[in-house]
Amino acid sequence: MKQEWQHKILVFGFMLLLCLPAFRMLIFNKEEVLPGENRKSASFPKFSILYQTNPMASANQYFHDINEYCSDHYGFRSELLTIFRFCKVSLFSVNPFPDKVVQGTNNWYFLGNSYSDVIKESKGITFFSESQLGIIENNINTIDEDCRKRGIKLYIAIAPNKHTVYGQYLPIIKSQHPTKLEQVITRMNYHHLSIIDLKRDFSRYSDKRLFYLHDTHWNAFGSFLGYRTLMDYIVRDSPELKVLSLDDFKLDTITSDRNDLTGMLFLKLTEDKVVMEPKYVCNARQEKHKLSVPDHYTRNKNDYEIRFVNTSRPYKVMIFRDSFCEAMIPFIRDSFGESVFIWSGYERRLIDIEKPDLIICEVVEREIDTFDNIHL
Repeated sequence: MKQEWQHKILVFGFMLLLCLPAFRMLIFNKEEVLPGENRKSASFPKFSILYQTNPMASANQYFHDINEYCSDHYGFRSELLTIFRFCKVSLFSVNPFPDKVVQGTNNWYFLGNSYSDVIKESKGITFFSESQLGIIENNINTIDEDCRKRGIKLYIAIAPNKHTVYGQYLPIIKSQHPTKLEQVITRMNYHHLSIIDLKRDFSRYSDKRLFYLHDTHWNAFGSFLGYRTLMDYIVRDSPELKVLSLDDFKLDTITSDRNDLTGMLFLKLTEDKVVMEPKYVCNARQEKHKLSVPDHYTRNKNDYEIRFVNTSRPYKVMIFRDSFCEAMIPFIRDSFGESVFIWSGYERRLIDIEKPDLIICEVVEREIDTFDNIHL
């Protein structure tokens, strides 16, 4: 009899463990920014007929959205993922997310193909079709026309993939076909609208490391070279602008183990990071937010808008940007009279609100597809 009760308690305990995540999901189901993912958890979907001629497709989309919601809100999600990563890496020395993070040679880590097929794109294995290129061409021309009508100068800047700059540390042969970025640059040259490739001068500094070993992003020195390339285009139209030089900074290094790629793998690997300390007095002061955050924004709301005023400089610039612009903010803010950084793709509605003199659309190479899907 005693053994029978032990079995019942064991079964009950096991069932309770299985149900706990579901109970937690039902009780704590509010939207939140997911740790390490830079996005909000999915909201509960509402069923709607998206495809009038194919109700089944609408049902499939709804069930897909339900699955996304449950995946993001599953009880103890963060804790269980941490345990999973720890066991895979520390106990079995196995990469828990091979589709998200790839270890290259010489201690280099790269994003995996789950992010926009970034490896295939950087190697020219996947590329735009003619119809996709046509849509991108029309969208960029429409953005340029928007700006021209308002007397605003437009600059489109593409930050490079780490895979493009340091592809030699990924043992994958590059295709002979042009990459997506190369396709767009060639197509837009016909319209005399330059797509600014921010890695233009990287080859001149092959003796310096321009990206982090264990992170997705370029380091301070790489971002400064990108800033200089961007400003080289801008001062052709506005020569009165001040462009910072390397002589304006003191270069130093710090040691850090906080990196997004190795963080996904539950690894704490240290590396030296470049720090650029300005030798000059910075006159740019940060201002309070003035814009409402749109409902579709999925990141930390404080990141949506960053605003600076520098009374010692001319012109107001609005920058539609992503995470790669983060490291360029200290340089850009010291070159313009007012700078408004918006973590978003191009938003027409903001032009008439802010009335800038210049607009910069900055996007990392792996997200160049966003020009295929702009809500104008």
